[in-house]
Amino acid sequence: MRISIYNWVKLVLGLRSRGQNIRESGAFLIGNSEKVDEIIFYDEIDPNVASTGIIHFDGKQRIKFEDRLQSAGKMILADFHTHPGNSSEQSRSDRENPMVRIKGHLAFIAPYYGHFPIYKPKACSAYYYQGNFEWKRLAGREFPLKVKLL
Repeated sequence: MRISIYNWVKLVLGLRSRGQNIRESGAFLIGNSEKVDEIIFYDEIDPNVASTGIIHFDGKQRIKFEDRLQSAGKMILADFHTHPGNSSEQSRSDRENPMVRIKGHLAFIAPYYGHFPIYKPKACSAYYYQGNFEWKRLAGREFPLKVKLL
């Protein structure tokens, strides 16, 4: 998956500002294939998504969002959210509640509520959904996000 430097910076700065260094925030990476064309932050879909301290969507808002994507011929390529502290490991809640329950979905987690060095995408963790609530962590050459000048 490729993301432009512009969209990468928009993603990281958007996560930082939304989380305010006190709560999790997240976004969907949207595109038509393997190129991220658009970033949609969770609070743009549901303004109350993080009001309880964890990410939880109003089902009606999520359905409207997915209908808009489908009618535009776009799809969710991955989800990206933040965690506190230096850990970008999946929590039990992350493993048991995939944002997209389709085999092959990618999920990224950034440490420090997104306040990691912006030039180091690999400071984040990447996970591949294998179905049935099973995940594979992707690292090294398998790390699926490439920040490029597109």
